[in-house]
Amino acid sequence: MWKDAKDYIKAMPAWKKSLWVAAVAAGTLLMLTFLIWAFCQHGTIGLFRVNGMYRIVFSIFICYTIALPLLAVLDIYLGSRKPAGKIRLPSIYIWVIAVIAIILPSVLMGWLVPQPSQRVGDKAVQLLMADGTGKYGIPNLAVTWWTINPTQNTLKWGDSRINNIAKEDKPSQQHAFMLRDLQPATEYWYSLNNAKPVQFVTMPGIGQPLHFAVGSDSHFGAGTARNDLTRKMLQQISDPTHNYQMFFFLGDLVERGFNDAQWQEAIQALSATTSTIPARCVVGNHDTLFGGVNLYQDYMYPQPMELQTGSRLWQRIDVDNVHFLLLDLEWGTDSYTPEQAVWLEQQLSTIPAGDWRIVMSHCYYYCSGGYWELWPWYDDKDMIDKLVPLFEKYHVNLVFSGHNHMLELLQKNSITYVVCGAFGGLPDPDRSYISPASIWYMADQNAFMDVTVSQDTATLIFRDPDYKELKSLTVSR
Repeated sequence: MWKDAKDYIKAMPAWKKSLWVAAVAAGTLLMLTFLIWAFCQHGTIGLFRVNGMYRIVFSIFICYTIALPLLAVLDIYLGSRKPAGKIRLPSIYIWVIAVIAIILPSVLMGWLVPQPSQRVGDKAVQLLMADGTGKYGIPNLAVTWWTINPTQNTLKWGDSRINNIAKEDKPSQQHAFMLRDLQPATEYWYSLNNAKPVQFVTMPGIGQPLHFAVGSDSHFGAGTARNDLTRKMLQQISDPTHNYQMFFFLGDLVERGFNDAQWQEAIQALSATTSTIPARCVVGNHDTLFGGVNLYQDYMYPQPMELQTGSRLWQRIDVDNVHFLLLDLEWGTDSYTPEQAVWLEQQLSTIPAGDWRIVMSHCYYYCSGGYWELWPWYDDKDMIDKLVPLFEKYHVNLVFSGHNHMLELLQKNSITYVVCGAFGGLPDPDRSYISPASIWYMADQNAFMDVTVSQDTATLIFRDPDYKELKSLTVSR
């Protein structure tokens, strides 16, 4: 049998034999190279696990990679069995399959690989909260931005009594001027390169209520997103009469994390709020797609920003007796590394008894939803099994998340869970599964969460783009 196949191959013209072997080998290697590259990217395992459409696409690629050499061998064997006098050439189907296997991964990698390095322009100034806390019990802040060309800048900042001047040592694209050891409840200003000063007010001091906003899932760049409503909600948050002191965004700021134009549009919109209100953006699954994690870190936690406890993907922020743990949970527990798990328990264990413990992440824990995209988008068993016992052990009070594009309040074992993934992305379909922990739910409505934390209570209010109250809940600890 195999002697006939060897004779058949030997009888083939040298040029045809070489071309055939090269086509099959190149197609197989290119498909394999694409798969290895894709699955080495941050977040692709979660994408494969959760998103049914992408799981099918990747499965086809995997089957194609395995099938091509096997089909080629089978084709040679069948060709060798043809009667004498018949045309005995490799099947046209193998040529077609091999050519597709060469072209498809080449096109995809040629498009995806350079995308994160194709920066489209400067990114607007933001005032971002840094990991940890300052001398007076509130976070250190950083004035950050990114420039397409390396620049060297000067920042003046201070309050009514102090005028500080900071200069960059050398030209750079990533810029972050640290504002350390700020006094609570104090009006400060900063001026970049002698521009008009920007005013901001720091978080309150001991015993004073803390007022902040939370939103998630704006999906800038998606044709279905209502970014007009996103901008409207950002205007409400930045309105001085509403007196927000902090703003947290819980991921999926953009639709395709590898597309820099989407980051530019999103940061330009955010900056109207985040240049004057201290902000922190948690990473989401769309933000990190195919190299997007590098853009997220450049823009949302640039290299010059200081870290006291965590990393550029997860942090702890303290405001007096209110402690925020911001986690990297994109598709679920795929990004929950052993290092992050050790860090989280260590941080929770050091928070004084009686203080507020607030956890924020992109992916949800308890949540209503439905079976969409070949995946159960509701109560996430892995998230619940791996993280909720830790929350309960250390008496976490509030857990905020997005990921699902709707609004929900849930309570389980003295912990209140808030899902607020309705900051502009396409609303999810109405739920077909109701979480046993659910106490209130709303679909097809864009909104954000308004939170006031006092000494012993927290007031949670869902507000729509017109600032109308949709639902409120008061939580005691």
